[in-house]
Amino acid sequence: MVIGRWEFVRAVGAFCRDRRANVAMLWGLTGTVLIGMLGLTVDFTRAEMIRSRMQNAADAAALVAERSSSLPMSQRTNVARSFFDAELGPLGAQLTFEFNLTQMPEGGHRVTARAPMPVTLARLVRTDDWHLSVMSEAEASASPPIEVVLALDNTGSMSNDMDALRDGAQDLAEFLLSLDGDSVKVGLVPFVAQVNIGSSNTQWIDTAGNNPYNGIMLEGRYLGYRPTSGGGCTSASHPSTFGGFPVRWIQGAASHPAPYTNTSRCYAFSPESVNMWSLYANLPSNAQWGGCVEMRPPPYDITDDAPSTGTPATMWVPYFSLDDGGDVGSPPNNWITSSTFDSSNPLGVTSWTANSATHVTRSLGVYRYRSGVTVSVDTSNTAGRGPNRGCPTPIVPLTTNDNTVINAIQNMLHWNGGGTNQIEGLAWAWRVLSPSAPFTQGKPYNDPNDPVRKVIVLFTDGDNTNLNNNNSAFQSDYAGIGYRSLYTTYQTAQVPTGSVTTPTWQAGLASAWRRPGITNGATAVNYINVRQLQLCQSIRNTGIEIYAIGYDITAGGAAEQLLQQCVTQDGEHYFSADNAAELQAAFDAIGTGIGALRLTH
Repeated sequence: MVIGRWEFVRAVGAFCRDRRANVAMLWGLTGTVLIGMLGLTVDFTRAEMIRSRMQNAADAAALVAERSSSLPMSQRTNVARSFFDAELGPLGAQLTFEFNLTQMPEGGHRVTARAPMPVTLARLVRTDDWHLSVMSEAEASASPPIEVVLALDNTGSMSNDMDALRDGAQDLAEFLLSLDGDSVKVGLVPFVAQVNIGSSNTQWIDTAGNNPYNGIMLEGRYLGYRPTSGGGCTSASHPSTFGGFPVRWIQGAASHPAPYTNTSRCYAFSPESVNMWSLYANLPSNAQWGGCVEMRPPPYDITDDAPSTGTPATMWVPYFSLDDGGDVGSPPNNWITSSTFDSSNPLGVTSWTANSATHVTRSLGVYRYRSGVTVSVDTSNTAGRGPNRGCPTPIVPLTTNDNTVINAIQNMLHWNGGGTNQIEGLAWAWRVLSPSAPFTQGKPYNDPNDPVRKVIVLFTDGDNTNLNNNNSAFQSDYAGIGYRSLYTTYQTAQVPTGSVTTPTWQAGLASAWRRPGITNGATAVNYINVRQLQLCQSIRNTGIEIYAIGYDITAGGAAEQLLQQCVTQDGEHYFSADNAAELQAAFDAIGTGIGALRLTH
C-alpha cells in the first residue's frame, strides 16, 4: 500500500515536470501566424490583380489625354478619367480612386491613381488598409514631319451617319495637328462620285477642249433625219447651225452602219467637237462651274502627274451633269425645261415628238445648252439639280491651320447624285500629298535631308458604284446606237463601244484613251475596282501609307476585301466599324499609329 502511494506521488511529480504539453500551445500560436500569412497571400494576389487593372486603366487614360491635347486641360482630365473608369469596369464601383492628370513640361501627360484596399485575413497580421498606387506617362512624337490626308466618303448613303464621321475625323485631325507645331500638316478630300478641286483653280482645267474626253458625251450624237428634198443635205432646208452650234447633215449611204443607209434621208448629228467649259459660259451666273472634275483618261486617272497644256490628257475636264430631258422638277436632274428647245422642231427632222424616246435622247444634243437658255438650279445636297449636281465640298490642301481643317470637316454634307467612287477620293488624296502640281504643299518623296511620313486615311461605307442615269432613253439603245450614259466622273465609260465610230461623222476615240471591257454598270464597277488596286499599289510604291475604315459593310464581302488589299500590308492598317462608337475607336487607333503615340513610363 505504501509502495502504491509512492508510485502515485512519483507519477504526479513526473507529469508536473513534463514540458511536452507546450507543443499544443506552440501549434496554437503558429496556426494564427500561418493563417495570417495565408491571408497575406490572398490579399496580395487580390492587390496585384487590382493594381494591374489600375495600371492598364492609367495607361489608357494617359494615351487618351495625350491624344486630346488640343482640348482645355479640364476637358482632357474629364476625358481621361472617363476612359480610366471605363477600363476599370465594375472595380470602379468597389473602391474609391484618387485620379490626377498633369501635363509634363517636357511634353506628354502623366496620370497617377491611388486607391485604399481593405484587407481581409491579412488583418491577423496588420490591421491597416493597403494603398495601391500606379503612374503612367504618354507622349506623342511627330518626328519626322507628318503629312496626312483624310479621304472621306460623303455619298448619300451616309445621310444618317455624317455626325459620327465628322466627329471622328475632327478628333483625328485635332490630335494630329496638336502633335508638334509646324511639323504636322493635314488635308481633306471629301468625295462622292466626283471630287471638288475648288472653283478658283481654273488653271488646271481644259478650257480649250483639247482633252480627248472633253465633251465626248455630246459629240456626234444622232438627232433625227429629214428627206433630202432633191437638194442633197447641204440645201437651205437643212439648217447648218442652231443655237450657235453647227449641225452636221450626213446623207445616207449603203456603206454607212445601220440605220444610216437610206440614201433619200439626211441624218442630223451634233458637232464633232464640243467643249464642256464653253457650255458653262453659255449658262447664267447661278449655273456656273462649281469646282468638280471628271477623271482623267488612262493612265492619268491613277497617277499624280502634273497638269500640262502640252499633254492635254493631263488637264481636267470640268464636271457637267447633263439635263435629263424632262420638265424642271421631275427627278433626278431636270434643270432645263423642255419648252426651251424640244417643244419646237427647229431642224425639221422626223419623229420630233415630245416626251418620246427620241425626244428625250436629244438631251444629249449640245443645242440644249445654248447661250441664253433658261435654267432652274438647286444647289442643295439632297434635292440638287443642275450641272453641278452631286458636287461635294471642296478639297482642303495640306495645312497646319486647325480652324481651316476643322471647319471644312464640320461643313461636310452627304450628297445625292452619282454614287461612290473611292478611286477618285484616293487619287486626289495622293495629289494633295504629292510635291508636284496641282497641289504643291507636300514635301518631296524620300528626301534623306528632309524626311517626311506621308499618310492617306480612306473612309467609305460601301462598294464602288456606277449609277446609270434614271432616264430610260439614256439606258437603252436608240436606232442601233448606244446611249447609255453611265454618267459619273467615268461618264465616257462606253465610248466608243456601242456608239457611232465611223470617222465620217464622229471622230473616233484613240485606243490609248479607251476603257476596255465596259458594257454595263457591273463591268464598269469591275473596271473601277481593278484600277483602284493599281492605284493603291502606285501610291504605296512612293512610300505613302494607306489606312482604311470600312463602315457598316459586310465582313469578308467584296467591299471589305478591296479595302484590305488597298491598305499598307501589315495587318494593322484596316479597320472595320459598324456604329459610331466603333468608328470613333477606329479613328483613335489610326491617330495612335500615325502620331507614334507611346507610353514612356
